[in-house]
Amino acid sequence: MRFALALVVFLPTTTLAETYHDFGRPEQCGTYAEASYDRESWFPGGEGGLITLTDPQSVRGLNAMLFEGVISEEGFEDPAGRVLTLRGPLLTSDGPDNGEALVIMTEAGVRVLLPCP
Repeated sequence: MRFALALVVFLPTTTLAETYHDFGRPEQCGTYAEASYDRESWFPGGEGGLITLTDPQSVRGLNAMLFEGVISEEGFEDPAGRVLTLRGPLLTSDGPDNGEALVIMTEAGVRVLLPCP
């Protein structure tokens, strides 16, 4: 037991990816369709492969980051193109909504995601 406790104390901390669902589809939370993101990787959920995010560049004036994506699923290391991420409060015509949105833009298109509870 002491050995296990020592491992917990001395292992480097890792950032856990936050989980998300597509806008209007909260039933994706806790399922295979659930997406995840941190500033090191993007997993679109479902059959999408894990994309490692490299070469981070901030976008001046916005809470956004531009990355080079690398498909790193099952031993692959193939370029995935640019990945732009943007986080901020969800806005409506009436003003701020209660929540944050994550927008992921790739060459394939745009995803608007909301955090899973």
